[in-house]
Amino acid sequence: MKPRHSCVLSSRDFEAIPRASVRHCKYFVRKWKQWTTISTRNHRTKFYVPSSAGLTDEKRRHMRMKWSGIIHPFSQMRMVWDTLMVIVYCVSFITIPLMTSFKILNFFEIQMDDFNLYVYAFCWADIFMNCVSGVYDEATGRIVLELREIIRIYMEGFFFIDVVSSIPYDRLTLPWRVLPGPNSGLIIPTINLVMPNLKLLRFITVSAYSSQIFKVRFHFNVQHMVSQAFNTVIFALFMLHWFACLCYALPTLVMNLNQHTIENCQCWISQLGTKEPSMHTLYRHSLFMAVINLTGSSYGIIPPVRLGHMMVCTILMLAGSIFINYIIVMILQMRSQKYITETKYEEIMNQLHAYMRQKQLPEYMKRRLLAYYYYRFLKSFYREKEISSTLTDDLRRDIALHSSRRFIQNVSLFRDLPRSVLESIVVNLRMELYLPNDVIVKAGTQGDCMFFLASGTVAVLTPTGKEVCHLEDGAHFGEVALLVQDQRRVASVVAIEVCNVFRLERKDFRRCIAVHTDLFAKIERLATGRMEKTVLLEEQHKRFLLQRSSRRPSTGIRNLRTMSLYVTPKPESKK
Repeated sequence: MKPRHSCVLSSRDFEAIPRASVRHCKYFVRKWKQWTTISTRNHRTKFYVPSSAGLTDEKRRHMRMKWSGIIHPFSQMRMVWDTLMVIVYCVSFITIPLMTSFKILNFFEIQMDDFNLYVYAFCWADIFMNCVSGVYDEATGRIVLELREIIRIYMEGFFFIDVVSSIPYDRLTLPWRVLPGPNSGLIIPTINLVMPNLKLLRFITVSAYSSQIFKVRFHFNVQHMVSQAFNTVIFALFMLHWFACLCYALPTLVMNLNQHTIENCQCWISQLGTKEPSMHTLYRHSLFMAVINLTGSSYGIIPPVRLGHMMVCTILMLAGSIFINYIIVMILQMRSQKYITETKYEEIMNQLHAYMRQKQLPEYMKRRLLAYYYYRFLKSFYREKEISSTLTDDLRRDIALHSSRRFIQNVSLFRDLPRSVLESIVVNLRMELYLPNDVIVKAGTQGDCMFFLASGTVAVLTPTGKEVCHLEDGAHFGEVALLVQDQRRVASVVAIEVCNVFRLERKDFRRCIAVHTDLFAKIERLATGRMEKTVLLEEQHKRFLLQRSSRRPSTGIRNLRTMSLYVTPKPESKK
């Protein structure tokens, strides 16, 4: 049996114990949990866990995990670490090929790579972070937080590449490293060159991260082809540097294989004229050789004679031709994607020309059809109904209100209206296009809608053809038929120029405007005044036509009177 402990400290003694260390420990634990659990500050969270309820459930699931040290893939710490590693990878894409080629494979002195030790240290830390960080499985759409499953997924991916490429081979192989000559071989230089440069495969990670940044930071304003173009430009710059390093590394490997020194290798390095050229000189010539061979301009200052030099030029020319063709294809894709609406419009116009030929339409009708499609789509074809049907009611209402803002400002009826009434009116408007001389409203027909003139000019005519007035941007007409049931149109409206008109049906008019008593009364007053004015002008015009016709003799009588002035009457015959 364990002996029972009897405390001899008083309450005052407990007050003397410092509690700052306990508070600090709890503070750091709380901060650690905040940084390692899922957070909305991670730019990937809004795409994979968009709802607040899902975010809360994911936090609870993470906190209940058996391994408390697992870092969530959508946490702040993982986002900061990924950003840091992207920078480290970009640095390694420059330093590792440069040091392994021009320093470790140096032909006149055995040198060590000290700079990349820091890069390797970050890479080993990244290996550890990848082993304790959750993974989002793209195939199943599941966030993996189990340690065994995380390690399995990582080992199927970049684990072996990260491990193999993060070892300082120049130090491990130091006892067997020799200068090119009688005692040299190919195995050790190849290991020192190839193994560290496997890190270049991590460009896939950098490209994926930059695409996510484009998608999130620019709020979908940047198209996929633009981010792909950015990645291609970065890859082209890195590739130019890598091939410049290859222009030096391959001749050095050939020297080690053939056991030649710089004096008897007869490669382009020996033709520089200096026994121990600096790294700057070697890199400058290698870069120049890479540029002119990738572009297919020429072989360079030194023509290829030896096998190593010919191999380098052949590889560079093939890679350059492939890459140039890829750039051309990508530019064509970007151009076609940018002008896809114009291309669709041209296809529709080709179909329209075929339709007009098949129908054998007259020339004036062809011109009207072409003009209608031009003003309707403005050389950019899109399916407005299909796009609008996929939107929510709020988004559709906001878009309609924004696109009609200039039209709303011009319509005097819409001024000082509540936003709710204005939104209900704008959503129910239907746009129509009329060409010059098109009849929008015909007098005597039964009306079931009213019109708002967004742009253009129309003429209002009485049934007998008397012009009442002209209406311009912001005007409205046709409201008389909506106020009185089965009321026929009292005037005709004809388009004088190309007119964009918004149409409001009777049922929508009753639902949107009739509920607003002030607006309904205002429309009723305007309609009554217009109807009285139109009827008065029509009566005056009828009287005018009647008086003119009564004053003017008929054509037959006038002709007889005219003939009587010139025809001499025949004399009576004598019986």
